[in-house]
Amino acid sequence: MDDSKISLIRGIYNSIYYAGQILGAVLGPHFPDKYGRKIAYIGTTIFMTTSCAIQMAATLTNYPEILIFGRFIGALFAPMNDAVMLLYCQETTTPKMRGVLSSLFTTGYSVMALIGMILGMKNILGNHLTILLAVPIPLGIIGCIYLFFLQETPKFLMITKRDRNAALKSLTFYQGEKSENEEILDNYLSEANEQSDTPSLLDLVKIPHLRKSVIIGNASLMLVLPFFSILLSSTYFMEKVGIDDQNAQFASTLCAVVLIIACFVATYLLKTFGRRTLLLIFGIFGILFLSVFAAAGKFISLKYISMAGLFGYIICFGLSLGPISFSIASELVPLQYRSSIICIVFSLNSIFVVVTNVAVEPLFEAIGSIAFIPLFIAPCIISLIYLYFSLPETKDCETYEIVQMLKGGKTRVINDKINTNF
Repeated sequence: MDDSKISLIRGIYNSIYYAGQILGAVLGPHFPDKYGRKIAYIGTTIFMTTSCAIQMAATLTNYPEILIFGRFIGALFAPMNDAVMLLYCQETTTPKMRGVLSSLFTTGYSVMALIGMILGMKNILGNHLTILLAVPIPLGIIGCIYLFFLQETPKFLMITKRDRNAALKSLTFYQGEKSENEEILDNYLSEANEQSDTPSLLDLVKIPHLRKSVIIGNASLMLVLPFFSILLSSTYFMEKVGIDDQNAQFASTLCAVVLIIACFVATYLLKTFGRRTLLLIFGIFGILFLSVFAAAGKFISLKYISMAGLFGYIICFGLSLGPISFSIASELVPLQYRSSIICIVFSLNSIFVVVTNVAVEPLFEAIGSIAFIPLFIAPCIISLIYLYFSLPETKDCETYEIVQMLKGGKTRVINDKINTNF
C-alpha cells in the first residue's frame, strides 16, 4: 500500500470518530431517559468493548474498512457512555459532593490518555497494534460485570419512575442509611416540578432557560478547546517554537503527568470553592498562558517561556477548566433533559475540535504560534465574557434552585434569595 492510501485511511480513521460522535449524540439521549441509566451504561460499555474487539480483529486482516467500522461503532456509543457516566456521578451523590465526583470524569480521561500514550510508544506496544487494541477488551468486560451490581440512580427512580421504595433503596445504597433520606427524596420532587409533561429535544432550543443552559455548556467547553489540539500535537507545537525533538517528546509526556496531578488537586478545589469562581479565574489564567505561548513562540530566544505557556494552560485545564466544563451543562437542567444536553454540547464540541485540529497545523505553518489567537484565544475570551454574565453558581445547589437562577437571570442563591454578586 502506497503512502497516499495510508494517509487517506489514516484521515478517514481519525475523522470517522467525530462523525460517529455527532450521530451518537443525536440518537443517544432517548435510551437512558426511557430505559434507565444502568441499562444504558451496561449497553454502551458492551458496544464500546465490542468496538475494540472489532478493531483488534481488523489488524489480522487486510481490510482497513473493518478497522474503520469498529472505530465508528465505538464513536457512536461514546457520547451516551460519557453522558450516563456523568449522570451517575451527579444523580447518586449529594450537592456538596456532586462537583468532586463529576471531576473524576476528567481525571479518568487524563489517566487513560497517559496510559495510552505510554503503551503506544514504539518500544512498548507501538509496533504491536493487535495487542495494543486488545488491551481495553478485558477492562471493558470487567467494567460490564461491575455495572451489573450497581443500583439505578435514586433521582431517576424517584422523578421518572415515581418509585419511592426503589429510590429509597438506591439512595441508601449510594449515600448510606441516614435519617434525612426521606427529606432528600422530597427535594427530588421539587426538581420534578420543573419538568415538562412532554419533553422533547427541541425544548433545549425553544425554552429560554434550557437554551441558555446549552449556550453556557458550549461556552464552557470552548475554554477547553485548546486542550485537544495540545493533547494531539504538543510535540509538534514545541518543535515549531524551537524545542529540540527529544526535549519536545519528553515535555509532552511530562504534560500528561502534570495534568493527572492537577486533576487530583481539582477534587479539593471543587469541594472548597464555587464552580463559577473557579471557572472564571482559571479561564482568565488559561487565556493568559495561551497568550504567553502565542507571543513568546515568535522568538526563538523565548522558546522555553513559550513551552511554559503550554504547561500553564494544561495545569489550568486540570485544576478547573476540564473538571467543570465537561459536567456543568448537566447541572443546569432538570433530570429529563440531562442526557440530551450532555450529548448535544459534546457533539457540538466535537465539531469544533475537528475544525480546529484540521486548521491548526496549516495555520501554524503559515503564521507560527500566533495561530492560537484566532483559533483559541479569541473564542475563549468571548466565551469567558458570556459566562461572567450568565453562569450561575451551582455548588451546593439543588437543580430546582439552579433552574430558578437561570430563569431569573441571576448567578447566586444565598439564604434562599437570589443575588447577582460575583
